[in-house]
Amino acid sequence: MSELPMREIECFLVLAEELHFGRTGERLFISQSRVSQLISALERRIGTSLVARTSRRVHLTEFGAEFLASLAPAHRALAAVIDDARTKARNIPTPLRVGFQGAIYDSIATAVSRFEIQHPQICVTIKELPLGDPFSDVLAGRIDAAVALLPVDEPELTTGLVFLDSPRHWPSQSITRSVNWT
Repeated sequence: MSELPMREIECFLVLAEELHFGRTGERLFISQSRVSQLISALERRIGTSLVARTSRRVHLTEFGAEFLASLAPAHRALAAVIDDARTKARNIPTPLRVGFQGAIYDSIATAVSRFEIQHPQICVTIKELPLGDPFSDVLAGRIDAAVALLPVDEPELTTGLVFLDSPRHWPSQSITRSVNWT
């Protein structure tokens, strides 16, 4: 395979989110014309249009949408491999990003504290989750686990340990994507 066009790929991924050349350029700190050049170069490399452009609208072509569906997970996986290698090379503790919906109860704080003692090579970071949308950060990979109120009806997520199950509190449960922590 020839050189992997990472800048073109990253530009396409941002453009697929923004559907606007100007905002894509702002996010990538490049000009709107550079965004257009990178997308055109990727389209030439692939051999077909990925984006349909009009003076008023930008949208993915059918091929572009299929390409995005295949590319996005592979890009996230590649970024995770690079981040993991960087962490290991610097001997930095592996981060475990945990989101909490509502208050952090004593039982949850105790569980986090015990985990950190038993696994000193892992650094736990905590993020508050919005009550109305506790799962988007887990699904997007911005956090590794979420502690949220039950019930959970998300087929892409795995439920785990129940932290509270008393009549005066809603039970909460840890929610993760399939992640193996060794």
